[in-house]
Amino acid sequence: MMIRLCKAGLVRLGAGAPGLLSALRERAHTPIVQDCLDRCQTCEQGPLVFTADGMPLVALDAAALLALLDQLAADE
Repeated sequence: MMIRLCKAGLVRLGAGAPGLLSALRERAHTPIVQDCLDRCQTCEQGPLVFTADGMPLVALDAAALLALLDQLAADE
């Protein structure tokens, strides 16, 4: 699955960002970091804004993001 992540959200993760990107790759996802996903109002509120194969999603933290992607992959 192609995962586009908002750069601002990754910056807020700080030291956890590399771990999230590694975890995505381990799950056979393709992470792409973009400056903006044009969902700034949501992004500025603090959660991680991302898209999974074009579907816009939001997660409160890296663990929630990975759990949501695991659930989506299981539903396919």
